[in-house]
Amino acid sequence: MQTYIGPCDAVGGRTLAVFKVGTRQGDVYMSVGRTEFGNEERAVVEVRRDALVGLWRNEMPGSIRAPLRRSTHADAMRQKLELADEGFQFGAHDPVPLVEVRCRLRPHLAPRVVNGTAAINSTSRPYVSIVDGAARTLWLASQGAACFPVECSVAEAPLLARLAGMPQSPWLRVSEMLPQ
Repeated sequence: MQTYIGPCDAVGGRTLAVFKVGTRQGDVYMSVGRTEFGNEERAVVEVRRDALVGLWRNEMPGSIRAPLRRSTHADAMRQKLELADEGFQFGAHDPVPLVEVRCRLRPHLAPRVVNGTAAINSTSRPYVSIVDGAARTLWLASQGAACFPVECSVAEAPLLARLAGMPQSPWLRVSEMLPQ
């Protein structure tokens, strides 16, 4: 992983896996920590910004996306982006948490014509849902971060790594990054 710095001691005696991400504003720091349980099931994948954002767009069908852009939630998102900007300013001594995502496949039915006969082509469309950190994702994208680490389940890590992962950057379990 090109953004992974290593384990670092944090406030409160916790040890965090810390990452350094390059942006137009300079380097910013992100982290993930061990929890009481589930560290074997949590993975970190270093993703390409454009690929992740493209998969995130697939989360909602096009007919739903347009009205959401015009919603009154613009002020709330602006406030969240300001908080993300502030959070990223604290530096390595207080890194922001990784964005948590889900990467899945959704069945996709597409009409087509074969030899003059209407047919349905059944495929699957990959998508990413952002569980925690939409403002952080938008902030990183707007600041030109080419890649950054995200957290997902181990079961979804291979798909996310294949679709949006950095080449030659293997995903890792949190337990591998932060052994007890």
